[in-house]
Amino acid sequence: MSKPSQIVVLVEDQRQQRFVRKYLARKGIQGNAIRQIALPAGKGSGEQYVREKYADEVEEFRKRNTKAITWLVVAIDADIIDVAVRARHLARELTDRELSPREQHEAIVHLIPKRNIETWILCLTGETVDEETDYRHDGRIEASLPEASIVLFDWSRPNATPEAHCIPSLHEAIPELTRIE
Repeated sequence: MSKPSQIVVLVEDQRQQRFVRKYLARKGIQGNAIRQIALPAGKGSGEQYVREKYADEVEEFRKRNTKAITWLVVAIDADIIDVAVRARHLARELTDRELSPREQHEAIVHLIPKRNIETWILCLTGETVDEETDYRHDGRIEASLPEASIVLFDWSRPNATPEAHCIPSLHEAIPELTRIE
C-alpha cells in the first residue's frame, strides 16, 4: 500500500496518542500527515468519547479516501469487557448512523487493548502481564513507550510471529495493523 496523505488518529487519551504516534513514526510517518482528533476535555469517559466520534470520523474517512489515500487509526480500551464486545460497540455506532459496516479493505484500524494500553506497553517490552490488572499507574510505562512501539512494528510485519508472552487482545490487534500495510 502506498503512503497515505493523511492518517487520522482517534484515541481516548494522551498515552494512547503517544503510543500510536511512535508506532506510525516507526512506519516512517510523521508530522503533518497525522491529524489527531482532539482528546476529550476533562475527566469524562475517554471510551465514550471515542465511540461518539467514531461514526463521524469513518464518514469523513470514506469521503476523503475517494480522493487521497487515508488511514483511520482508532484506539479504545476494552476496560473490563471483552474486546469483541467493544468492537461491536464501534460497529453499532455505524449502524445507528445508518453507515455501512467497516469493510475488510478499508484502512480503518481498531486497536482495542483489554483493560488498557498500559497492559500492551508492558507486554511489548517483555513483562509478564494479565488482562485483568490495571497497570495504568505503573511507573515503567512512559519510559517503555519507544521500545513498545518498535516491538509492535516488528510483530506486525508480514510473516512475523509475536512472542509467546503476547496477550490475547494484542494478538488480535496485530492483524488489524495489516489494514495499513
